[in-house]
Amino acid sequence: MWTKVVLCVHCGGDDVVRNGKTSNGKQRLLCKSCKRTSREDRAGPRYSEPDKERILRAYMERPFMRGVQRIFGVSRQTRSEWLKKKS
Repeated sequence: MWTKVVLCVHCGGDDVVRNGKTSNGKQRLLCKSCKRTSREDRAGPRYSEPDKERILRAYMERPFMRGVQRIFGVSRQTRSEWLKKKS
């Protein structure tokens, strides 16, 4: 029988236990070392850096938030955060 070792994404410790489920049904984990919670099988960044630059350039050329949101599928909040980090 194989055992899957799960490491804490915050401190890297291996003293992690299950701690219920999230609202969308994913497993929630609790690290006993740092007392922080995380999710199992977290996805990486959804957009690559070239994609972010392309989306921000499109916004700068034509600053209609809803149009950029429809074309690229990026929420206005996400795009606003990218703009804040860039400047």
